[in-house]
Amino acid sequence: MEQEIIKKFAALRCDVMCECKSISTPIDSTRDFHNHDGHEILLVLNGIMNLYTEAGGVKLERGDLACVHEYDFHRGELVTKERYDRIVINIRENRFARLQEACADLDSCFPKYPSSPLRVMHLKEHEMEEMEEYAQALQESLAGKRPGDGLMADAYLKLILVMILRRSMEWELGCHAEIMPQLVVETFSYIEEHLTQEITLKKLEDHIHHSGTYISRCFKRITGISLQQFILAKKITLSCRLLREGYAPSEVCYMTGFNNYSNYSRTFSKQMGLSPKKYQMMSR
Repeated sequence: MEQEIIKKFAALRCDVMCECKSISTPIDSTRDFHNHDGHEILLVLNGIMNLYTEAGGVKLERGDLACVHEYDFHRGELVTKERYDRIVINIRENRFARLQEACADLDSCFPKYPSSPLRVMHLKEHEMEEMEEYAQALQESLAGKRPGDGLMADAYLKLILVMILRRSMEWELGCHAEIMPQLVVETFSYIEEHLTQEITLKKLEDHIHHSGTYISRCFKRITGISLQQFILAKKITLSCRLLREGYAPSEVCYMTGFNNYSNYSRTFSKQMGLSPKKYQMMSR
């Protein structure tokens, strides 16, 4: 379960992934809370799904497009039980750096912090058709081996991002109703504010004024994972960011609230498949 929460370091071999997919139930397409080492664009073409992040939850229907920042935890819960069509694009930060040489605002549609409101916008029919055409071409260019396919992929990716950027300028906070229980919103907020400290169920009880059993049950119903799994995943995600920024593993141990290097190194290695030091060396 823990290894599903965070993508291992070498899981994505490329900077961009584009998937145009149709899912027909009865297969279960609902995933537990997870994150990616890249920004995610999700466009619903058909069907209805509930999208949950640390900042809240929204119901997505045909034409709704959501932007999830890299490493932000999220979960899609399929509501319709017949057919679900969607486009998903994942873009790593180093690809963004290359694309933004000409336009520094391409990533402005992605929330900067886990607590930032989720950016969801609704595309008109002609915009959806245009987005689907670009995404199909991007997918083909990424899979192609012809001369110039890399340049074509960048070109289609820029078209997609510029289209989203212009549409996001019309985005209004509160345009989609909040569907996440307030208790779970408060739980996420508390964890984010106290992540570098020891977080216990007793402290959560005192802060939220509900029993630990009830808090845990509500949290797992929304996320699909336990409080303990999520807190651990958040600490490891923070560790990865700090290691990439150049902090020594021994410093990161205490900066993320582990307070015991042996336990930290063992936990990190179990989650990521390599030690903190090796992860830091590979990320340079």
